[in-house]
Amino acid sequence: MKIITFKEFGKILVLIIVVSAPLFFIQKCEKNDFPKNDLVIKDSLIYKKGSNTPFTGREKARVENKIIEYEIVDGVKHGEFFLYYEDGTPQIKGTLDNNRNVGKWQYFYQNGELESEGFFVDDKPEGRWVWFYPNGKLKEEGSYHNGQRVGWWKQFDENGNVIFENEFEITDSLASEDSMYLDLKKFQF
Repeated sequence: MKIITFKEFGKILVLIIVVSAPLFFIQKCEKNDFPKNDLVIKDSLIYKKGSNTPFTGREKARVENKIIEYEIVDGVKHGEFFLYYEDGTPQIKGTLDNNRNVGKWQYFYQNGELESEGFFVDDKPEGRWVWFYPNGKLKEEGSYHNGQRVGWWKQFDENGNVIFENEFEITDSLASEDSMYLDLKKFQF
């Protein structure tokens, strides 16, 4: 039996700490360690449970085997919004303004590939939207105005062949609402 010196013992102890620290960190970051959502909605505002002051801060919690993360200002969703699959892969990325979807939104397949993307204006789809197959090839494309399909819409098979094509007409009432439809170029990717 070999007797080790204090110096050798110190080296072994440091080695054990260095090797085991990452394992401890990995265990602490497992999916079960995310807090459950402890926010509540009262009178259309978001509060922490037990508080009477509208919440301001970043919420990140596990909700139904997904990870949700978003900004809240004075009880209202405002800022970046993320939804992740259980393994941490992004599922949805977008922006909220006064509890409404605005700007560019992206949706992803579990493998991380882009599933669709488009723009929202005042919580309604607006401008060009595109959808993709899991292999990245174009699946569907078309435009929205005020949440309604407008213009030519096309669907494609996985080889890029058009399998459906339809023109959605702008109704007189829709066309007269505003001129935003005429300026869809600002929503290009």
